[in-house]
Amino acid sequence: MSSLDKTVECVKVSHAFIDVVANSVDGLVKKGIVNILEHGHAISSRAGGARQAYGVNYILTNPLNRIHSLRKGAKRYLCRELLAYFSGSLNAQEGLAKASNFWMTLVDEEGNVNSNYGYYVFHEPVLEHENQYNWIINMLMANPDSRRAIININQNYHKSDTKDFPCTVGMQFFIKDRTLFCETISRSTDVITGLPYDMGFFSFVHELVFADLVERGMSELRLGSTIMKTTFTQIYDNAVEKANDAMLNVGVIEQMPTIQSAITTLADIYGRTQKTEVVRWVHENAE
Repeated sequence: MSSLDKTVECVKVSHAFIDVVANSVDGLVKKGIVNILEHGHAISSRAGGARQAYGVNYILTNPLNRIHSLRKGAKRYLCRELLAYFSGSLNAQEGLAKASNFWMTLVDEEGNVNSNYGYYVFHEPVLEHENQYNWIINMLMANPDSRRAIININQNYHKSDTKDFPCTVGMQFFIKDRTLFCETISRSTDVITGLPYDMGFFSFVHELVFADLVERGMSELRLGSTIMKTTFTQIYDNAVEKANDAMLNVGVIEQMPTIQSAITTLADIYGRTQKTEVVRWVHENAE
């Protein structure tokens, strides 16, 4: 083998991604924990010590199985986070802090955080398309083979000494074999406090885009996997006990009501109303 061949082989091995596949968020969390424990390395970070694995694709084969049940209160937290995302408010007290006071530790001088993903999906202005959600729909309706159906989350204006540098870089939607897929790119994913809730939101948006495209005439479209492609994924040292508890818990499969109409669901999101069964369910379970 020549020196060039050896170099190429080394590159292939060092950049190989691992697929963690499950049909539920609970399954992804458990398999993610095992992968980190078996293949992870000890690191130090701004958030503390952790065991970290590299290059993982978290693949949720059934995006409807998005409810995390391995931790007490997980469903309520997801629903509170969804409501914060629906509001789109970057102000922590008006948004994410209603899900957890942790977000108040990351606010800037104006009381804002950057990780309200709903702001970038539903509320950040985009010329001629109103927002990035509409951009997705318009790109795929104009060309089902479009490679431009992207929502940017981590932005150039986040490059500062902020305490809240968004973990998710962006979301991409594409259609293959009449099936809609959603892939997110994440720089870093905490398998305990990040993965289950991020996947919960991303799979919800995935289902919403799917329902929207079907309503607009893509009647043969199928709902594919929701995928989180993450460079770093970790269990922090202060969450080892939570990881152990998650592995011991059996969990249950529970689904949110399916999105019957994207148009009316979006009206609830933008109008902060509760006319659809799915949004009403989110409000009820956030209590």
